[in-house]
Amino acid sequence: MKKRLSALLSLAMACALVLSLAVLPTALAAEGEIPVPDSTMGLVSDAASTGTSSYTTSDGKTHTVYLYPAGTTISGSWLYSVESYEGDSYTTVQFGGSFVLPESGIFTVTTMDAMTYTQSIFVSADGSSSTTDPEPTTDPEPTTDPADQPSSWAAEQVNAAIAAGIVPETLQSQYTQTATRAEFCALATALYETATGKEITERATFSDTSDVNVEKMAGLGVVGGVGDGKFNPDGELNREQAATILARLAEVLGQPLPAGEPTFTDNGSISSWAKEAVGQMQASGVMSGTGSNSFSPLEPYTREQCMMTTLRLFEQLG
Repeated sequence: MKKRLSALLSLAMACALVLSLAVLPTALAAEGEIPVPDSTMGLVSDAASTGTSSYTTSDGKTHTVYLYPAGTTISGSWLYSVESYEGDSYTTVQFGGSFVLPESGIFTVTTMDAMTYTQSIFVSADGSSSTTDPEPTTDPEPTTDPADQPSSWAAEQVNAAIAAGIVPETLQSQYTQTATRAEFCALATALYETATGKEITERATFSDTSDVNVEKMAGLGVVGGVGDGKFNPDGELNREQAATILARLAEVLGQPLPAGEPTFTDNGSISSWAKEAVGQMQASGVMSGTGSNSFSPLEPYTREQCMMTTLRLFEQLG
């Protein structure tokens, strides 16, 4: 009799397991952590996921959308912002706190670690459209062109840099576009002259530009030319160039950054002339990686990224 009861119990448990898998074939996880790709900055939901969908933005990029029941609360110590997504634009819903998922709409939930490393995931309520633009959760009336606004994750530090007087007015727009070599010289000049309280009198000239900020930075030895007496002022700035300029700027200000050997997984792709500066950036926290412990030395560097790292250097100068 005992053997028969044991066998029946085992059979019942097996059936229950099969039924649970049949009911939730696309479930991602039970209540708990929401997966944020390549990040330890997990978010927490108070309901189980119902699966995934996809959303293609108007720029042709397709994103995975994590589906949850409407009313699910999403929270986490690293939650930074929530935006409703519409094609290639967004409307900021909130900063920080917990987010209760509405019945419709597709949202990006962004996590940020000490304002240096970010990850974003798309979330939506189960059953809402993932192929058409959702209705925004608010009805804003923007007074400025969205192109003249920094990204939500950069806005606080960009505004702080502007308030500190280290962002020339000519650069206070088109924040997400790649900075040029001359534009970064303008930021570097503003930082130097604000920090020291005096104008740079040194000058070095080039045949392809008369930009005074380029001449000032070259006069201090912070930047150099590209050969044949040229500077290439309109050349796009990349990450290892930005690191080198920032390290040299700290040195001419009399406060060199601490030395350190970079520990990124792509150290081998960093130019030999930039490796020391990249190590200083990592050791000081002025610049960080791009995710997955990579530095991406040749990746373009945007205006807003330049402003954020210039502000960090300015703050370290005391």
